[in-house]
Amino acid sequence: MDKKTSLIREFERVTSLEYKEIGSHLPGDRIPIGFFCPYVPEELIYAAGALPFRLMGAPARMSHVQAHLQPGCCHLVKSSFEIFLRGELDFLKGIIFSHTCDTMQGLSDIWAFQKRLPLQFNLMMPTNLNSETSRPYWKAEIERFKGFLETNIGEVTLQNLTTAIQLFNRIRENIRAIYQLRRTLPDQISEADFANIIRVQYLMDRNQYHLLLSELLDLLSHEEKKEGHLVPIYLAGNMVHSAPYFSLIEEAGGTVVSDDLCSGARFLRLMTREDIDPIEALTQRYFSSFLCPTKHGGSNDHIETLIQEVEGAGATGVIFLFYKYCESHYFDYPDLKTALEAKSIPTLLLEVDDPATSQGQLKIRIQAFIEMLSPF
Repeated sequence: MDKKTSLIREFERVTSLEYKEIGSHLPGDRIPIGFFCPYVPEELIYAAGALPFRLMGAPARMSHVQAHLQPGCCHLVKSSFEIFLRGELDFLKGIIFSHTCDTMQGLSDIWAFQKRLPLQFNLMMPTNLNSETSRPYWKAEIERFKGFLETNIGEVTLQNLTTAIQLFNRIRENIRAIYQLRRTLPDQISEADFANIIRVQYLMDRNQYHLLLSELLDLLSHEEKKEGHLVPIYLAGNMVHSAPYFSLIEEAGGTVVSDDLCSGARFLRLMTREDIDPIEALTQRYFSSFLCPTKHGGSNDHIETLIQEVEGAGATGVIFLFYKYCESHYFDYPDLKTALEAKSIPTLLLEVDDPATSQGQLKIRIQAFIEMLSPF
């Protein structure tokens, strides 16, 4: 097995672990703190000496959660709470919720009521980003979060926070380079492997991930570029990177050249300034570009960001991959679809309730869409 394959298989191994297995594989020098959303500044958690561990849902048979949640909740919320109730997240020492959708806010209260984890914190990100008070309020919230971490985990020194910001920025730069390389080397990394490379960063120590990703990037940058014949697709939505969906696109003759998924290219928009006070830098980055439709920064922010990225990536079509019942994304969807079609960019909407049972239903629709876009 060559070095590139070995690295990719290691990423696949980690992402294949169930939550009840993964706890024993985490580094012992950092206590794991769970979170759901990019609105949680991972750098602060890392600077405090903990490991930010992102919960991204799981294929789980719902046997406990029905007694606590209404049916109209997305799979991320339902499956995460299901495995929590089973005790599969007991390796976590705490959980961080951020103020996003109504369902996630409700989950934070229900989660706390179970009293299974020692620590829980609710980070209250303002909804209207244009308000005069939103920036100072958010900065105060970040300071409050820093205080919580220092009280319960470890001191967040200026040096530690600066180092954490630099580490996460270098990771973002490498991920951006992987995205760019895949546009010229689509056959060198399968779609499933690419999804695992992006997903695994949230499940392992970031310093180790940075070293492995840098090594992989160096190997890829020396490979010969080839003429590709896959249809370039932009993938948008509220879901995280999941290998089966990427594989369906590849099997149909497409390749994901960029995305607006919650675990992917949105992470790249969180590049943090390194030349100013770290807390101020963490505050500013959430106001510098559109991140997700749970926040309002302007009526055209999402449209402008999406069109710019789709055109910049050279995508010929956009697939919206939505968890069912996500009101925030569905409110934006009609305007996004209209704006893309005005630019002659075809779209396809795919709704997912339970990922374990929906893939077969989506396969034919993806195939038909990519066949329509294919010039061959």
